[in-house]
Amino acid sequence: MRIGIEACEREIYEICEILNSNLKKEIELEDLLLQALMKNVYSSDIIFLLLQNLEEMGFIKGKKGSLIVDKEIGSEVLKNISKNILSKILKSKKLFVTPLEVAKFFQCPRRLFLEKVILAKQYKEEVGKTWDGEAIHYSVNIFVKNLAKMQVEQLIEEAAKRGLKKFSGKVTISQNEIIDFLERFYELIKKEGFTYILMEKRFESFKVGLIGTPDIVGIKKDEIIPIDIKLGKVSERGVKEEHLLQSIGESILVEEFFRKKVNFSYLIYFTSNSLVKVKITDEMKKKFLYYKKGIEKMCKMGKIPSKGKLPNLERRVCLGCHVRPSCENIEMVRRIEY
Repeated sequence: MRIGIEACEREIYEICEILNSNLKKEIELEDLLLQALMKNVYSSDIIFLLLQNLEEMGFIKGKKGSLIVDKEIGSEVLKNISKNILSKILKSKKLFVTPLEVAKFFQCPRRLFLEKVILAKQYKEEVGKTWDGEAIHYSVNIFVKNLAKMQVEQLIEEAAKRGLKKFSGKVTISQNEIIDFLERFYELIKKEGFTYILMEKRFESFKVGLIGTPDIVGIKKDEIIPIDIKLGKVSERGVKEEHLLQSIGESILVEEFFRKKVNFSYLIYFTSNSLVKVKITDEMKKKFLYYKKGIEKMCKMGKIPSKGKLPNLERRVCLGCHVRPSCENIEMVRRIEY
């Protein structure tokens, strides 16, 4: 959670470097966006602001879905354009939050307030689910990044081994469980036929005031699918609302970056060996933005909010809450009679 836009001068220079390397060539916008993302340019808002400036100055010619770099962008021109763009975007005082923070706010506004506004001390378990999740994500990260470099069977075993080693003494899951998960994950990405698989790439939308890092983004010719990995399982009542909200927020981020509609996102559950395909609708996006606006109101009020009102809050949220001692102190003070 933060106020305003961080300086992005490096990103502007990275984009110009890509454009200069394609001098007199036609470049597809989607290819430009992918190349920029690989260089850790987080927001396509910067890219399109830069392209607009360059087109007005005659450096590029835009076509539908592509552009041609007509002449090289010199350092002085770049310096002036960069100054203009930064001057414009740094005026923003918008509150930027993550999809996970919106999901946490839905669960319990006080929890988010204590974690992100008050910065209360957090007490994480020494062994357990938090670290199990970290080990799984780390193993998947190694697997995806090395998929073209090693034999799949060898890579799966190596990724699982390294995931457990990194979090040794903290996890409760076994190497075989991670191997089984990676095997099923590999079958999924083979079946989907992704052209690109992006792992833990950060996205940022100036327009929405949203920033986040989806676990995985799978890209096909005509479809982009954000994928989120969850440690738990789908209950008989279906997917938890907080999981849906996070998935919707990540879909908005991906859609905003690529300027291409995201129709579906995937939730992969480690414990129940299940995959949920989420259809992204306008109604769901409105719901996500409603809770995001709730965070903005909470921050403006500056008061400690009440606890969440979810059924079984104690078991569902409080039990694993990292700021529970601070919350309990607040409740104790509120019970004091004057």
